Amino acid sequence: MESGLDHQWLVGEPGWWKLPTDSSQYGNRRGETSPPETWSSTNAQEGGRGWARQRLQPVAPSILLPLAWSPLFLLISAVPLVLPERLPADDQIVAALFFSLSWTLVLVPLYLARSSQPMSGGTILSLPFDWAAFAAASATFALHVLANPLFGWISYTLFWVAWLRTYRRIERVLQIPSSRWLLPIDQSRWDSESMLPPEWQKVSETWTTGPIATMDCDWGHLAISGASRGDDRFLAIALIDWSGFVQDPFHDGPMSDALAADLLSKPPVVDVGLEWPERLLARDAQERDSAKTAGI
Repeated sequence: MESGLDHQWLVGEPGWWKLPTDSSQYGNRRGETSPPETWSSTNAQEGGRGWARQRLQPVAPSILLPLAWSPLFLLISAVPLVLPERLPADDQIVAALFFSLSWTLVLVPLYLARSSQPMSGGTILSLPFDWAAFAAASATFALHVLANPLFGWISYTLFWVAWLRTYRRIERVLQIPSSRWLLPIDQSRWDSESMLPPEWQKVSETWTTGPIATMDCDWGHLAISGASRGDDRFLAIALIDWSGFVQDPFHDGPMSDALAADLLSKPPVVDVGLEWPERLLARDAQERDSAKTAGI
């Protein structure tokens, strides 16, 4: 994001939600909640000291559009086999092309969307994809060559089962907002061993723009990493689910309630950090102009 859009760095770009460019993003969006009262927290409008939510670009649009086309190509892949010798090309080649395209439209957008998120992780096997059902369908397909052609249609049915189960897994991932919480700090004073509780597994003793510490939980793991914007440095905390996607630990749902009552009942560091830089706060146009005139 360009430096001229610093005021959108926390609240997110209006275009992500198809809002007018001058639309305000103050307050919580759907699904967002606040940390427990034990946390010193603020928001992009108030500023001051404390943890503030940074909304990340939603991954749903880049995943759902190609996903919507995927079942069409999976359906079409069976047509050359149901109506053989109706195409100028080899039926099996055409069916294989449509079949491959249907799953490419699932896996590639998932992988690219996850990779675009800061703090995300995992391999292709950890994506919200039903690899077990897909493997079973593939094994059954091999039997149609070795044993009986009927296994081909059983395999095709199992591939649809794999697609539907994958869709449900993706749906669960997309129900939670893509956000993390940031705290401005003086990185020269940071020491993981003395400033983080013992239950955190330290990855780096000093501040870095990569992983600093992690803690396992029932839904994946909580992660602390470093983030930067210009000359400012931050601690960032987020929930990384089992599929590697970055999720807001404070959202409307039983998972967030459990985290807020247990692992995140207190902030990971007692220090409330530095004052939030004025340029990163979300103001309307009149307030920003007044701030510039006053030399802020």
